[in-house]
Amino acid sequence: MNDYPLLKDDQLLDAVRRACELHDPVPPGLVERMVTVTRDIAHEDPDLELELMLVMDRFAELVGTRGGARSYTLRFGGEGVDMLVRVSVADEEGRARLDGWLVPPVAAPIEVREVGGGGRSFDGRADASGRFEFPDLVSGLYRMSLDLDDARSIATPAFEI
Repeated sequence: MNDYPLLKDDQLLDAVRRACELHDPVPPGLVERMVTVTRDIAHEDPDLELELMLVMDRFAELVGTRGGARSYTLRFGGEGVDMLVRVSVADEEGRARLDGWLVPPVAAPIEVREVGGGGRSFDGRADASGRFEFPDLVSGLYRMSLDLDDARSIATPAFEI
């Protein structure tokens, strides 16, 4: 046998909660920003039904040595379509470039909308190969939405640039 005492479920969950709070706390303002996302969607169109893509992967990458740039890649998955998004941020300027690809490739309108803040939105379009880009975004919290030919609307959760 082991030397560890047996814990009840409540005790075990409490220990996991304390460990998470100590080693991986919720970022400041995250809950408020997520509430804003939900409120903004309901305010825009209370009858809107959209499929929410899930974050499948996040990869951090090194980007050269000039200008203190950094980048990361997010992969969102939805029913029948995946979206790969690469974000490159120039730290000194606070500006970002977002490049993306849809799999399978599909031409479709794509919107990037700032959550909270100025509420800016940027319209774009994926070409026939599924590629799209937004070359000049400011740092902030964003959501992306995609309108497919089969009358489905798909959106990403909010992510920070």
